[in-house]
Amino acid sequence: MTVIELAISTCLLIMLSGSLTAALVNVRGVFEQGTIQSHLQDQGERVLQLVSADLRRSGFVTVGADNYPHFFDEGNALFSFANHWHAAPAHTAVAGDVDFGVTREIVFVQPQMATDVNGDEAPTLDAQGVVQWDATEVSYVLVTGADGVNYVERRTNGANPRRIASHVERLAFDDAASTAGALQLGTVRVQIFFRQVDEKGVVHRHQAETTVALRNG
Repeated sequence: MTVIELAISTCLLIMLSGSLTAALVNVRGVFEQGTIQSHLQDQGERVLQLVSADLRRSGFVTVGADNYPHFFDEGNALFSFANHWHAAPAHTAVAGDVDFGVTREIVFVQPQMATDVNGDEAPTLDAQGVVQWDATEVSYVLVTGADGVNYVERRTNGANPRRIASHVERLAFDDAASTAGALQLGTVRVQIFFRQVDEKGVVHRHQAETTVALRNG
């Protein structure tokens, strides 16, 4: 092999190596993007299942002097619901984005439960057959963590936070009143808007939504 042939072969190998490296980088990028999108979708399904199961046990009820479910915006819970107050989450969406809007959170109660002779749980009823409601308040809120990431948390009585989803831009619970009758009476709509930015600055979005009929709605 002459020097010229060797130089040409070396150049071809360098070009081929560069092409293979670029192809591998592109494949890795596509894989990472697909992984992020899949993760957001999995979170959406899992969160809707948990929230729906909670809400189906709940109802439009009055316990003491408070009406449930109670809705509040951007962490601004007041008066008898003040223990659910928290700092407003950070938002990055701007007007025109599909995930732009107000975060609306929820507080609700669930029935007192008793175990029957077969070991099954059922709501406790009074002498007139009316469901007895537990005073424990359950809430779903959106908070910004110390890492700058937004998390959906499930709380009881405004405490004991349990993170159930991350990279959430907006969380919204609505009923017939808050949608001017667009929803059926006795139902609550749940919307979760995910947003995650990858290492290349690409924004990944996913929206999960369901409508739940409450127990006595």
